[in-house]
Amino acid sequence: MIWFFLALGTVLVAAIALVAVGSTVRRLEESAMPVVLEVDDAVNWIAERLPAEAASQLSRDDVVNIVGWYLEVFDAAGLVADHGQELGDGALDDDPSDVVAPLDNALEHVVARAGGGEDPLDAVSAAMTAELLGTYLTAMGAIGGPADPSATQG
Repeated sequence: MIWFFLALGTVLVAAIALVAVGSTVRRLEESAMPVVLEVDDAVNWIAERLPAEAASQLSRDDVVNIVGWYLEVFDAAGLVADHGQELGDGALDDDPSDVVAPLDNALEHVVARAGGGEDPLDAVSAAMTAELLGTYLTAMGAIGGPADPSATQG
């Protein structure tokens, strides 16, 4: 009789474990995967692809500043949580289609910030850097695609 209860307990524990793991896997499949932007990696990637003329006019610190200015557009749109640690579903409200970063204005924002300091940066070099950062973010899956998922179906 004790073997029956041991077998029943084992089956019950295994069933509960399978249900718990299965529901967690399903929930994780439906959530957006966070993308981590390492500024040093982005700066190195941009530096490798920046044309020589633009690279000669910008220091590494200038490129880091341009990355920060570009990311201000995401912050203004509400896509960044405190300290940037929550990305993906955690940074969005219940309806993620309501939150869109106006990337058309990102280039204008970067160029305006580049020309507004004590030592203004070359606008063309800043624009090239911002465009390369946009390409980098698209390649790593951080941005891109329509905000409305139904637009890609059909």
